Parts: sequence; structure tokens; C-alpha cells
Amino acid sequence: MMRLFSILLITFTLVACKKPEANPELKDPIYTDISSSLESTSKAVEAEKKTLEGHIKALADVVPQTGQVKYAQKRVDESKAKIVLLEQEKRYLELKLATRLKVSRKTYNQAFKTGETWPVPAEWEAYQAEKRLRNAKRTWDVKDRIKEMSEPIQAPTQGGGHH
Repeated sequence: MMRLFSILLITFTLVACKKPEANPELKDPIYTDISSSLESTSKAVEAEKKTLEGHIKALADVVPQTGQVKYAQKRVDESKAKIVLLEQEKRYLELKLATRLKVSRKTYNQAFKTGETWPVPAEWEAYQAEKRLRNAKRTWDVKDRIKEMSEPIQAPTQGGGHH
């Protein structure tokens, strides 16, 4: 009797109707990447705030009229500016994460209704390419360019050349 009950339970579990997931964004690689970026940015903000506290203490301990005040004040100002930039980035990522949450839920529901695969691999590839471009170096370094151009070009290993 128990064996029959177990077989029926397994059968109903396998044949049960498919329901949409409650939190599809957890399977979305873009959402996950933005979330991890937000987490690391939040940690960077907290670390920089601790650094600022250290710089403020160092500024208070500096002996006046020794020339060290200017350098200590510069470190405090740089730290404050870095905190402002990090907090702006954190806010941007929070907004981007909220937007992605809505988009991923909407696209998941559409894909679920039509039976398409989700998340779309092409969307992830496009996101990665855009992220690489966004994080790319924006300055032109002549030495790097010369080095890049002077590297030997690899010849194709397959046959088919003219003799």
C-alpha cells in the first residue's frame, strides 16, 4: 500500500502542471550582475567613509604651520569627492536594479506564456559587451597602441594558401 502511494505521489509530481516562478529575476544573469555590483559599491562606500574618518583624525592631529595641513586637507577633500561619486554610482545601480526587476519579470512572463527560453542568451551577451565598453579605458595611451601594433600577427594555421 505504501509503495503504491509513493508511486502515485511521484507520478503526480512529475505530471503536475507547470507554474510560473514567483521570483524569476533570481535566474536572470543581468539582474544578478547588477545586484553584485550594487553590493560591491555599497561596501566601497562604507570603506571610503572609514578612510575619511581616518583622514579627519589625521587632519586634527597635524601640527599647524608645518605644511602638513595642506596635504591632510587634500586627502580629506579627495575622500569626500570619492564618497560622492560612489554614492552616485550606488544610487544609479539601485535604480537600474529596480528597472531590471520589472523588465525581467515582464519578459519572463511573456516567455512563459509563449514557451520560449528565458533568459535570452543574446540579451546577456549584449549586456556584457555594453558593460565592457562602459568600463573600458577612455584615455589614449600612445605607448600601449605602439606595443599593440608591434605584436606579431598570428598566421592562420589551416591550409588553403596559394603557392
